[in-house]
Amino acid sequence: MISDEIWVRLDPGAGMVADIRYGRWFLAGIAAVLVAVVWLSGAISPRLSAEGDTGKISVLKDEIGRPQGIEVAIGQTLVNDGWLPVTITGVGMRAAGDFSLRSAKLEAGGGFPRTIPPGESTGITLILSAGDCEVVKEAALPVVLEVERWWGRSTAEVMPADSDMAWFSSGCE
Repeated sequence: MISDEIWVRLDPGAGMVADIRYGRWFLAGIAAVLVAVVWLSGAISPRLSAEGDTGKISVLKDEIGRPQGIEVAIGQTLVNDGWLPVTITGVGMRAAGDFSLRSAKLEAGGGFPRTIPPGESTGITLILSAGDCEVVKEAALPVVLEVERWWGRSTAEVMPADSDMAWFSSGCE
């Protein structure tokens, strides 16, 4: 049996936890910065936001004047906050209850797909149908965009911009 004293003379670091050199910490820091830059650029996940929440409410009536539901037109400006262009191929709403998306119209006409360059924006009007004014006033409906990326398709959820919802008072009594 060899004593511990001989092992220490042969290799003083035997049995000890290996040192992590400063170079490895430096490389780990560079890797973390690169991951943050790629994330902020919009290369992995599209960076979209919404501005200018406006709208109009119309009460739908049948031929003798009875209320049949509510039509809500919400106008928003979608902004590409990333460093890469984003191509939107479809629009939807994540709505619970008696909301349904009837149509989506782009600002400058045309249809989907629509490419938004970095730092640019495009307007969109969403036409929804709802059953009750109170539900409309309390709802914060996120817009779900189908986005085509260089690696495939994904979805991006955009919450409406904070607003005072003053436009709800018109038409919904």
